[in-house]
Amino acid sequence: MGLSQEALAEKANVSLSTIQRIEKGTVKPRAFTIKVLAETLGFDISELISTPTDNENSQLSFSSLKKMNLSTLFLVFVPFINLIIPIVLWKKSKKIQSKNIVAGKIISFQLLWSIVAIIGMGITLFISNIIIGKAGDGLFISILFYLLAVLFNVFIIVKTSSQLNKKSKNVLSFVPNLF
Repeated sequence: MGLSQEALAEKANVSLSTIQRIEKGTVKPRAFTIKVLAETLGFDISELISTPTDNENSQLSFSSLKKMNLSTLFLVFVPFINLIIPIVLWKKSKKIQSKNIVAGKIISFQLLWSIVAIIGMGITLFISNIIIGKAGDGLFISILFYLLAVLFNVFIIVKTSSQLNKKSKNVLSFVPNLF
């Protein structure tokens, strides 16, 4: 409307610093302030309230979920440690809602994979030692099982990333959400 910050502040009876902070985006204005500014500018209050659309929130969420999912690749070889980066990203990211089902399923899969990988290595080592008869000779089979488990984990991570690229909400449908 061609008003300077000073003129708008005076006309709306609002402090200049309030107008400056609102324009910079450093504060979220109170409902009363929005109402006064809308009346002063001759707008409907709904024109001054801008909230991200569901599509914008979805874009941010999917992008952050992809980062979280791909972060599991950094430590994919180390059971339980592969959970640290995704959990930190999940808790620190404001773009991923705290109750996001997909984020919970990504963490749940990594947790379950870690448990199965450790137990599976122990079982393959135990069974191979029973079959072969010498302690320690089953180590090769146990390592082979673990490498196959890692490859399966990498496959699931890549598949999940592909589904997130397609913005599919049916990601990791076979995994219970433990979070």
